[in-house]
Amino acid sequence: MSSALPFRFTKIIATLGPATNSVEKIEELANLGINVCRMNFSHGDHAFHGQTIKNVKAVNKKGHSLALMLDTKGPEVRTGDVKEPLVITKGDLVTFTPRDLTGKEKSKTVKVNYDFFARDAKNARCIIIDNGSIEMTLVKIEKDTVIAKALDGGKIGSRRHVNLPGAYISLPSFTDKDWKDIKFGIDQNVDFFAPSFVRSGDDIRELKEFLKKHKCDAHIMAKIETPQAVTNIDDIITESDAIMVARGDLGSEVPFEDVPGIQDDIVRKCRKAGKPVLVATQMLESMILNPTPTRAEVTDIAYAAKSQADCTMLSGETANGMYPMKAVAAMDTVLRKCERIEPTYDLLIDASDDETKDIDLPRREQALSASVLATKLDADAIVVISKHGKTALAVSNCRPLVHIHAFTETEDSQRRLSLVWGVSAHCIKFSDNNPDKTIADAIARGKKEGFFKKGQRIVAVSDIRSADERVSTIQIRTIV
Repeated sequence: MSSALPFRFTKIIATLGPATNSVEKIEELANLGINVCRMNFSHGDHAFHGQTIKNVKAVNKKGHSLALMLDTKGPEVRTGDVKEPLVITKGDLVTFTPRDLTGKEKSKTVKVNYDFFARDAKNARCIIIDNGSIEMTLVKIEKDTVIAKALDGGKIGSRRHVNLPGAYISLPSFTDKDWKDIKFGIDQNVDFFAPSFVRSGDDIRELKEFLKKHKCDAHIMAKIETPQAVTNIDDIITESDAIMVARGDLGSEVPFEDVPGIQDDIVRKCRKAGKPVLVATQMLESMILNPTPTRAEVTDIAYAAKSQADCTMLSGETANGMYPMKAVAAMDTVLRKCERIEPTYDLLIDASDDETKDIDLPRREQALSASVLATKLDADAIVVISKHGKTALAVSNCRPLVHIHAFTETEDSQRRLSLVWGVSAHCIKFSDNNPDKTIADAIARGKKEGFFKKGQRIVAVSDIRSADERVSTIQIRTIV
């Protein structure tokens, strides 16, 4: 990490792909400051991703704590595999069909992986290829084929996204491939599952049941990229552990001018509900091919930081881009520069509305009190003893401009806190009968590793034992 800039509160998720999945590249990314490794199961097979996971775990054994995220392919419509991209010129008529291509088609033809494409396309406003690189208007629907007119020129390659804005795609929420991939992720002990094209809270409940059946306690990050998900956002937030604003497909499914407002609304709702939220897609898209970001991209990252999202994410920039390390370094620098917004706690005060009805109020009030106290005292750190990470998450949600050191009992909980704003997580053994010893051990660990120094003032959030019961406390301590 850069030593010239202050501690970074906002976390970075990097997608691993052919450009970055070796042990050496992952370690370089970790040293640059990434927190979570994303694996996009729309590409690659289990052998490829299995090796990537093995490499991440090897890096973690060297002292890092990178979390693993499995992003499902989901019920998406994609183009078929082609030897060469199909060149499209503005005004071309293009035929879409689920049938295999013979190579003797008289018109420009694209295979899609969905048998009912023509049926569902009837209500679409248009057809969008590859997150907006080509837009087409519908001309004619004949049985199982759709004929459309290109409004833009470009190329259609293998496995490109196909969006039908305004249409309801009747694919199941989870495909057979998704369930196989999720089971693979369970076996590999990934930390987060990110289901694609979520439509309602029912989708999250279905995945929860599957994880429970397989005795898996991984967290679920719902990807918001459909109009149905926007409509059902409150239920989805309630059921999920975290939310991703996936602006690529979302911007193809809804009018693009609506995306900033939707992003703001989701970030605000997640903050009120105490759920981590990340902003994703095309944040540094130009750096797939160029060594420096555009000024618009810098502003986009700055806006996410100033809205106090927990994370920002890199996709193609790190998976297969030419400058993955420079992309991470650029995002890191912009976040550090732009994220330090003086905390205001108005968002967290009123727990009477529907968006906060399920919150653990005592835990949140304890977290809020500790955050206000640390801010007013100009404390050097907040120390949270948090067995499963819930109290650390509550403190983070208050967004104090104070480094939060969370001490948890398991490496699984430690990695899952990698997603959470402002938190550096550490794994220590808790004392069953003496909570004060746990605090002392945490401080000793910090002194040994150099992130606590003599004379620093910290605010500690933990339990103490009083008579025969544990009592939640907030303590002010000076490192000796």
